[in-house]
Amino acid sequence: MAELIVTMLVVAVPVYFLWLVVVALIVRPFGIRLPLEPFSFGKRRSAFRDLTFPQYVFVCGVLCFGCGMVIVTTLSRYLEWKYFHGSSASLSTTELLLNLVTYLMAGVLYGLISWTGTTGRKTS
Repeated sequence: MAELIVTMLVVAVPVYFLWLVVVALIVRPFGIRLPLEPFSFGKRRSAFRDLTFPQYVFVCGVLCFGCGMVIVTTLSRYLEWKYFHGSSASLSTTELLLNLVTYLMAGVLYGLISWTGTTGRKTS
């Protein structure tokens, strides 16, 4: 069991940080400048402060949190099935769609809850 947890962390954490870089590239055509370095937490926090409320909910909540969780949990379940002889029931189409909807809705909720209400944008 311990080797399963270590393997999941060794694979899932780098994949999540790679996802943060992909999100930064996805939102650039829309004028949102997130840092490309995955470990620049201060720059990322500052960039999030410059977003409007809908942008924040979509980028931080849905893309970073919701889609990130879908990717990490799906990868984790695949690795468990493939290399540790776990159940493949969690990789069925129904389960994957249910996880997708659940984590995307959780991403919206995360964005709503974590919004601070202050932005760096000028209103005039």
